[in-house]
Amino acid sequence: MPQPTAAQIAVAALSFELAADGETVPTEAHLLPPGPFRAVDGRPFECAGWQLDAVIASALVALAAGRKNDILIDFEHQSLRSLENGKRVEAAGWIPRTLEWREGKGLYAKNINWVGDTAQLIKDKKVRYISALFTYDAITGAVLEILSVGLTNTPALDGLEALAALARTHYIDSSKEVADMPGETEKLAALTQERDGLKTNVAALTQERDGLKTQVAALTQERDALKAKEATAAADKEKAEHAALLQAALNDGRLAPAQKAWAEKLSLAALTECLATLTPIAMLTKQTPGLDPAGNTHGLTDVEKAACDRMGVAYADFQKTKAV
Repeated sequence: MPQPTAAQIAVAALSFELAADGETVPTEAHLLPPGPFRAVDGRPFECAGWQLDAVIASALVALAAGRKNDILIDFEHQSLRSLENGKRVEAAGWIPRTLEWREGKGLYAKNINWVGDTAQLIKDKKVRYISALFTYDAITGAVLEILSVGLTNTPALDGLEALAALARTHYIDSSKEVADMPGETEKLAALTQERDGLKTNVAALTQERDGLKTQVAALTQERDALKAKEATAAADKEKAEHAALLQAALNDGRLAPAQKAWAEKLSLAALTECLATLTPIAMLTKQTPGLDPAGNTHGLTDVEKAACDRMGVAYADFQKTKAV
């Protein structure tokens, strides 16, 4: 990815309030939020928004770490105004080339060394804001470099357009300063391309996952329906087997008719186990005493028939004993 030309470089500034509590002075400062972001006044107007993510921030961190000198924190960005107003540049503090990206929060300056009475001014809230002046690609919105960091009491930086030309010139000069860092732009381009490729892969995998979830839901519904049918069929089969077993027990005398209601409440397993211990009751299996299926009395007298009835002996069997 080619570097933006001077005409493509724009300048902007954002401010954050220093996190001073009246007793301690912070040694780190929030410089920029994660992108895309905009100022409350609607800036930037020439692109969709300022862009800052882990990939872009890694280039900013590397750029700061590769400098020969610490990063100056001045008052009201005087380091950029000195050629215009002739005033000297005084350091409020120094950032020892330690910028850090914090996911979800943005770009931070760490290990700040405050100079002179600056710490007391911050503690007394005589200065309340830290302002980062940065360049960005006017086409893509990508943050290119932190130009200046200053303490200020006017978060909305005045004269920003007047600083734009100085900022562009500074950007060209700073490019020479990091000439001993070849390939950084190419690395940024490669990382950006890799990030975009990973985003595409994640989107495809997410779509595939959602498709699989839909299939799993459909198969789960089908399985539950089949299990319900299987359960119903098993219940019907068990009911039929129970009825057949109960009727057989009633027919062969293992159960008396009076026991039917009780047996109907037993499970198939319990009924099976119970019937296995029973034998047919003779009185329930025999036909009416003395009579055979044809109703034949076999020539017995009324007295003999009454005796057979009392003893439960078949008429035919008694007739055989008489023949002997």
